[in-house]
Amino acid sequence: MDQGADMACGPDCGIGKCDCDRFLEIWNLVFMQYERTKDGQMTKLPNPSIDTGMGLERICSVMQGKVSNYDTDLFIPLIRKLEDISGGVYGENPQSDIAFRVIADHVRGATFVINDGVLPSKDGRGYVLRRIMRRAIRFGKKLGIEKEFLGELSRLLVDMMEDVYPDVRNNYAYILKVLQGEEERFLETLTNGMRLYEEVRDGLRARGQRVIPGDVVYRLYDTFGFPVDITEDMAAEDSLVIDAEGFAKALEEQKERSRGDWKAKKEGWSRELTDAIPEGARNIFTGYEALESEATVVSAARDGAAAEELAAGEEGDLFFDVTPFYGEAGGQVCDEGLVESGDSRAVVTAVNRVRDDLWSHHVRVEKGSFREGQKARLVVDRERRKSIARNHSATHLLQYGLRKILGDHVKQSGSLVDPDHLRFDFSHFQALTPEEIIAVEDTANEKILAAIDVNTELKTKEEAIREGATALFEEKYGEAVRVVKMADFSAELCGGTHVQNTGEIGSLAIISEGSLAYGVRRIEAVTGKAAIRYRRKLEGMVKALAKELNTEMEKVPERVEALIADLSMREKELQRVREGGVRQQVEAAIGRAREKDGAQIIFLYVDGAKADDLRKVTDLIRSKVKSCIAVAGTRDESKGLIVVSVAKELQDRFSAGKIVKGICERFGGKGGGNPNMAQGGVPGEKVEEALRSLEEIL
Repeated sequence: MDQGADMACGPDCGIGKCDCDRFLEIWNLVFMQYERTKDGQMTKLPNPSIDTGMGLERICSVMQGKVSNYDTDLFIPLIRKLEDISGGVYGENPQSDIAFRVIADHVRGATFVINDGVLPSKDGRGYVLRRIMRRAIRFGKKLGIEKEFLGELSRLLVDMMEDVYPDVRNNYAYILKVLQGEEERFLETLTNGMRLYEEVRDGLRARGQRVIPGDVVYRLYDTFGFPVDITEDMAAEDSLVIDAEGFAKALEEQKERSRGDWKAKKEGWSRELTDAIPEGARNIFTGYEALESEATVVSAARDGAAAEELAAGEEGDLFFDVTPFYGEAGGQVCDEGLVESGDSRAVVTAVNRVRDDLWSHHVRVEKGSFREGQKARLVVDRERRKSIARNHSATHLLQYGLRKILGDHVKQSGSLVDPDHLRFDFSHFQALTPEEIIAVEDTANEKILAAIDVNTELKTKEEAIREGATALFEEKYGEAVRVVKMADFSAELCGGTHVQNTGEIGSLAIISEGSLAYGVRRIEAVTGKAAIRYRRKLEGMVKALAKELNTEMEKVPERVEALIADLSMREKELQRVREGGVRQQVEAAIGRAREKDGAQIIFLYVDGAKADDLRKVTDLIRSKVKSCIAVAGTRDESKGLIVVSVAKELQDRFSAGKIVKGICERFGGKGGGNPNMAQGGVPGEKVEEALRSLEEIL
């Protein structure tokens, strides 16, 4: 076998497919013993090897006497289930057979990928998963399936595979939530997207054209969630092609728009500063080892342009050859502190990246001045750095706790670490229960109390990943990476600053948990002194409640529950009294009814009512009086509300919507509805006058 120039090669043997389609390759052996150079020379390899590959599913098809992998017991149960769901029959139509096979294959792939912790997303592995799931859903539509079905097939797959892959059974509840969530979202837009595609397709055919414009492909992608390969599939089925270049251009234009002002401001600013900095200038970062450093000013800048000096009262940017200041990166905010040089002094308020090896120090000069070549002492705010380090190390503990309590599918989606609190975003498809939050918090605090050393090591990225370190999939890493380790339970690729021992964190308190986006949750927490302040605040609230309720702190929940139950009972009693009073008002209003063109006109004012109360009043009137127009009004401070209901047999002559509109136009309000029921608002002081004018308006 020869794979081309600069490749290992050698003789091979195997069962291979020929042009007559009589043979199917199921295994091959390549005896790698030569290297072919670009000029065609063959030299022996110093270490010959055998490259072998076997298709497991093809072996199954041979052992079971089947022509195709899809006819084996690995796929046929899924296909039979799909026949039940769709009402179609596999083997009758080549086009529908493709749909059966695609769905069976993609459901199997999606189930196992989700089990491995991947979630549908807009990029990376998550987008591959989204594509195969949405492709399966689209082919389901081709089979006439109008409901969610991926979960049913996945459940059958788990039944088939659980003996060999017990994890899929253990994680099935989670897998099902992911499948159902993605399917539900795509089904919401699939019909509208298909309608757009069909309109464009029919238009192209009418004009004798074959190319679907790139902006249409982009709209299907961006607005309706159609991965490009789905649109390509549909186009191929209709003997059309897509304008791939046009799509790529539209996608890039969108990315440029999304970068918008941020790019113009930050990248433009950085380019100008780069021009103002001497060739070869770079920072040596000493902040991992020290919080103070002696340095030399390399350059100064003001308003994004080079400056000879920064003097007292001015703000600008200083660049140094050495710095202990950590610049904002990886979710961690920057350090703050001081720059001192003789009698000169400046406050560092921000540290930002200009390029990978150079950071600007935004300063406010309080005394003296700073210029190129000046020696200075850089001092990081120690307490601020400690607080940031506590919170950053705590995010690593949180990730460990979340994975331990919720499962290995949890992956970090983002974070923010500042001196006051931390924020941790992670993949998960449902809200954490109070018990789960407590368990995660307890897990983190157990590691804090254990006072475990936090170690850092420099490794190659490949070595770190091979040894089990966790990396953010979307993050870009260099060849050498920094690994932050906590005993044998946590190892992450991280360039941030950390405590030296987990005991320095003090304690961790989770203050909130909620949804950030589809499939992404967010936890906010505090550590150290902030955790103490948070718990004291909660304790103070409970003490104040205990005092007001005249009970012990431990009995506050029980006392509150009793009060709520008592209030609920009193509210029901009050409602019964109120309804009794309203019934009397209704009877009185019915007694005052007036007739107009065969309709009984009944209106009344109900004090302190809500819209739902007024609708119930009009329903009550209509249940007691046939052929009536029932109108009820109320007011809440300056706002008035009127509800109109018209009996069905009168709606050919009277419309509730028109009646409300007439009232509101006369009294300076707005409203509307249908012939049966309508409501509107008028100024509060005019509600009763509006009710009295009803007969005149009719």
